[in-house]
Amino acid sequence: MEIPLTIADYLDRAERVYGDRVAIIDEPDQPASPLPEITYKRLAELSRGMATGFDELGLETGARVAMVSHNAARLLVFLFGSSAFGRVGVPINFRLSAAEIQYILDHSGAEVLFIDPELADEHGSFNVKHQFVVGPESDQIFVEGGVPKPWIPDESATATINYTSGTTARPKGVEMTHRNIWLNAAVFGWQAGVSDRDVYLHTLPMFHCNGWGMPYAMTGMGGQHIVLRKVDGREILERIEKHKITLLCGAPAVISAVLDAAAEWDGEIPGAGVMRIVVAGAPPP
Repeated sequence: MEIPLTIADYLDRAERVYGDRVAIIDEPDQPASPLPEITYKRLAELSRGMATGFDELGLETGARVAMVSHNAARLLVFLFGSSAFGRVGVPINFRLSAAEIQYILDHSGAEVLFIDPELADEHGSFNVKHQFVVGPESDQIFVEGGVPKPWIPDESATATINYTSGTTARPKGVEMTHRNIWLNAAVFGWQAGVSDRDVYLHTLPMFHCNGWGMPYAMTGMGGQHIVLRKVDGREILERIEKHKITLLCGAPAVISAVLDAAAEWDGEIPGAGVMRIVVAGAPPP
């Protein structure tokens, strides 16, 4: 018997095994009102509520839905609320220009755009069928207690389309299948030693390769997500101290910022000898 490997597996396991555990602590300092602490049961409810909202908008299986935002709990919900129920998530780099964002919306065929309030103020409206500013406006998409239309799991279906930064040409879309994301998250989580005792700080932008797959791996293993909106060395150390962070991922520049802040830290460095840090892109400093 073949069992299709889909993103929904990670969400389903988290709800069944770790339903009452706090899953996400949102970024407190953000232009959208932060979401309260979210358990894994609530994460699953919100994801189903989002998918049901897409049903009510008339979005079919395979429809593209996009989100351009700094790290936020709502972006984590989006990663599951879109792809886990048969649609295709398009997380967009918040550093791109308005013209590049519009190109991605057109190229991907996105019917819905969720946009960070700061970016909405900067860029205004886009040519897309449905646009929601992240926060109370985008929360209207959630159907409380919603039951999405059934989706026949297909591991070969596209789950997300991730676009390159477009530094030398137009951004290029990379279609990631459910099986691809499932295996990447499982192997990466295995190599990083992810467990239900982990507390993960989202220093890595979630739009970037879907946060390297860690949103799925951490969810499936019942770890806790701590959302960080913007990278700042001292703020990272303070979050490590406050939340007892055990794991984070980032480029060397992130680690350099933490080391610079640690050099000026008064007292014992938070997380010293306890944390694991995954670095990629170049050798760590």
